[in-house]
This record gives sequence, C-alpha cells and structure tokens, in this order.
Amino acid sequence: MPEFEFGLLGALTVRVNGHDAPVGGLKPRRMLATFLLTPGEQLPLDRFIDVVWGAQPPKSASANLYSYVTVLRRALHGRLNRLRSGYVLHVKGGELDVQVFSDLLAQARHDAASGHTAEAIAVYDRALKLWRGEPLADIKGPPPWIPYIQKLIDTRLDALEERAALYVHNGQHSEAIAELRGLIAEHPLRESLWRQLMTALASAGQRAEAIDTYGRLRATLADELGIEPSDESQHVHRKLLGAPTARTRHTDVRTAELRRRCTEIEIQVRAAAATLPASAMAMTSPGQLDYDQPAPTDPLVWLDGKSEDIMALLRQAATAGLASSAWRLSAALMPYLDFRHKLEDWRRCNRIALVAARKCGDTEGEATMLRGLGQWHIYNDNFDAAEESFNVARVLTRALGNERETALAVYGLGAVARFTGRTAEAASLFRDSATALHRIGDAHGEGLARWALAGAFIALENFDGADEQLHIALKAARSVGDRHREAHVIERFATLHRARGNEPEAIACLEDALSTFTDLGDEPCTKEVREALEV
Repeated sequence: MPEFEFGLLGALTVRVNGHDAPVGGLKPRRMLATFLLTPGEQLPLDRFIDVVWGAQPPKSASANLYSYVTVLRRALHGRLNRLRSGYVLHVKGGELDVQVFSDLLAQARHDAASGHTAEAIAVYDRALKLWRGEPLADIKGPPPWIPYIQKLIDTRLDALEERAALYVHNGQHSEAIAELRGLIAEHPLRESLWRQLMTALASAGQRAEAIDTYGRLRATLADELGIEPSDESQHVHRKLLGAPTARTRHTDVRTAELRRRCTEIEIQVRAAAATLPASAMAMTSPGQLDYDQPAPTDPLVWLDGKSEDIMALLRQAATAGLASSAWRLSAALMPYLDFRHKLEDWRRCNRIALVAARKCGDTEGEATMLRGLGQWHIYNDNFDAAEESFNVARVLTRALGNERETALAVYGLGAVARFTGRTAEAASLFRDSATALHRIGDAHGEGLARWALAGAFIALENFDGADEQLHIALKAARSVGDRHREAHVIERFATLHRARGNEPEAIACLEDALSTFTDLGDEPCTKEVREALEV
C-alpha cells in the first residue's frame, strides 16, 4: 500500500512513498486543497466552481472539473473515490499535517492541565514546528477557503499564546516576551497578545514596562479603531496599578441597557437614512423597513448632528462585545456616510464592527461589513482589496442564504471589473446581479445593476443593449419612487445619446437630471452634470 503525506500548513505538499505526487497545475491543486480542508467529506463537483474560477466560470467548467478529478484520482492511487452525489478523499491518521497538529495540540493542553508544564511545552514545540508558513501559501486562497484558513491561523495563535503562558509559569520570561512582541507586530489588534505580554513583563519584574504596554495597546486601538481596550485588558491594567479589580455587580445591567440603546438608535438612523437617495449600502431595500418608526422632521440635519454620537455608541458596543449591535449600527449609518462622502468615518465604522463581528463569530456581520469596506476601497481606488472584500462577502452571504447581499456583492465585483478595464466581465457580473435582484423583487437594487450594465454596454458599443437596460432601470426606479436613481439613469441616457451622436437629446437629458439632483441637494452629482453640460 502506498504511503501518503499531505501538507496544508504552508505550501500544498503531496508525497506518495516519499516522492512528490504529480497532481497537476493550479486548478487541480486547488481542488485537492479543498478536499484536504474537509477530509472525509463528500463534495459535489459544483462546490469547486467558486474555488477554481470564482464568480466567472467558463462554459466548459463542468467538463474541466471532470478532467482535473481524473488527474487527481490517478495521482492519489484510489484515495479519491466517486460516490453517488460527489467525491470523497480518504485520509488516514498521521497523513495530514493539520490533523497531526490538532492531535499534538490536544495532547499539549492535556499535559498542561495535568500540571506537566515542561512536557506540555515540548509537545507545543512539536506541533508548532509543523507550520511551514501561511496555509496554502503557494496557491492564493479563493474566498471559500478563507473561513477554514482563518480558523487554522487563529488556532496557531491560540497555541502560541498558550505556550507563552507556560513559559511564564515555568520561569522562561525572556522566551515569552520575545515571542509575544513578535506576534503583536504581526497582529496588533489582537488584545489577548497584549494582555499576555503585560503579564509576562510583570512576572519578569518589569512592572513599569508592563504598564507602558497597556498605554501602547490603548493608543493602537484608538488610532486604528477608535475604541478603548476591553474589560479584560483594563482588569489586567488595574491589577498592575494595584487598583481594585472586582467588576461591579451592575455590569450585566449596563450591558443590557447599552444593547437596548443601540437598538433604539439603529431604528432611528434607519428611518432617517431611508429618506435619503437610495444607496446600495442600505441594509434592506429602501421602503422595506421592518418597523413603524417615523423619520425625524429634518432627517439629514438630524443625521449631521447625531453622527458623532452614533459612532461613539458603536465604539462602545464593540468594546463591550456587542458585535451585532455594533455592525448593525454601522450598516444603518452607511447610506448617510455614502451620501455625505464621509470616507474616514466610513472606514472607521466598518473596521470597528468587522473586528467585533469576527471576534464573536458573527458571519452575517462580517459579510455586511466586508461589502461596506469593498465599496470604501473602490472609492479609494484600491481595487485588489475591494475585489477580495466583495468576493468573501459573496461567499459568506451565499452560505447564509441572503440573496440580496449576495447579489450586491456580485454588483461590487462588477464595479471592480469595470474600473480595472475588464468591461465584458463587468457586464456579465452586472447582469447576474440584476437578474438576482429582479427575482427577489428588489427594484431599487435592480435599477442600480441595470444602470451599471448599461454603462458597460456603452463602453462595449452595444448601444441597443444599453438602451434596453436603461429603459428597464428607469421603469424600476419610477416604480418605487426612487428619484435619485431615476436622475442617474437619465444622465446615462445622455451618455448614450452622445455616443450615438445625438447631442440635442443628450443636452435635454442632462438638464432633466440636473434639475432632479439640484432638488435633492446632491451637490457632487449636480457638479458632475454641470461639467457634462459644459463639454
């Protein structure tokens, strides 16, 4: 029987009887890596479309997948078996480095719990030496892998922290301090590392430096996220200062009150934001609010005056571990920040809420904030980061069954493709988004996607196609009274008329759009149309 060795903790490695196995190029290697991330699980072939090609698979995708499976089955000597509804890769104990790492980690934790500190450190050493770099570093991870890879990275960090704690317990302070400082340089927002370092420094007799470390943690969180250290970190700091550390008995009451206040403000913000021009950043389609809350008398003035307080409440919720409250507040505020083009506030809100959501395992919050960050990256011409954010959001929301969020993430991918010169790909993505939004009855979203698709068609000189999409978009916008999108569609009609050489019609459309944008108080769009009239 052949002997196998599979490696994911670094570059993908596959060895049979001590020799590298001929598993093919990038695409079959991505398939194999997916099997190894879920060993023993039956996987249908369509699961691999996202892994291999992402949002734009070729028409020959299914046929190509069968050929890649054939390559893998030949290289793996019968380990990859076909079942009725898919394929399964059989991996035995000791063959996959991830499983060996997991087994050693369990042994190390058992030894530590039994008081065998030196033995536990030795086993942690063996486990951590299995890591050769970032998981699957040689084949850039597509979005479906991200949750698996992030879990592996987090587990390694947990192991490093646990070993550092044992170093301190065993009197090996210099080893603990050196390792923790290196990890903090790589993961400056992981508070538990800072707490470990404070404890290690204090145990080594460096109390003043331990106190200074808390100050650097506080500055880092303030600069990056605009939040205070968590209760746990503040507890360690108070202990270093010799101050009382007991938590007040009213903590739970205060947390409940904070959650209630966040919900109350979120509803008010959403009601106010629903009166603004429809935005793709809205949590739900405008006009589909799930509560009966009247908007403030002057919604925009109210938002202008309250935005700083709302962001402070968001930071407070994130610090208190109320991830859902934090990301929902951030999402509720997005249409306003989009309209006012407050990009720094936008970035900060999304980053704060994203960190909180990931810390609590809130997948819905993570996906929503990633889509928001994707749009922020577009505004800042950072298209690689935008594409990654939208791609992960698309995968996560599809897994959650949230069709609207998935369709809007696909729209975001289309925008990235359009801005980076991949116009035909953009058109395909916009069409997919529009079709999905039409299917779920989101006229606001459909109008946006049809408008974008028309722009791609104009660039491709498919003028008849653009005309058709603009008429559909105009009908969708008018069906829900979305005057802002209607004005954008009319402005794009002007672009189409100019492309066809019909200047009088173009001028008429621009003047019509200008009137609406001016009436709505949209200064950036008003300026843009005025400039187009001067051409």
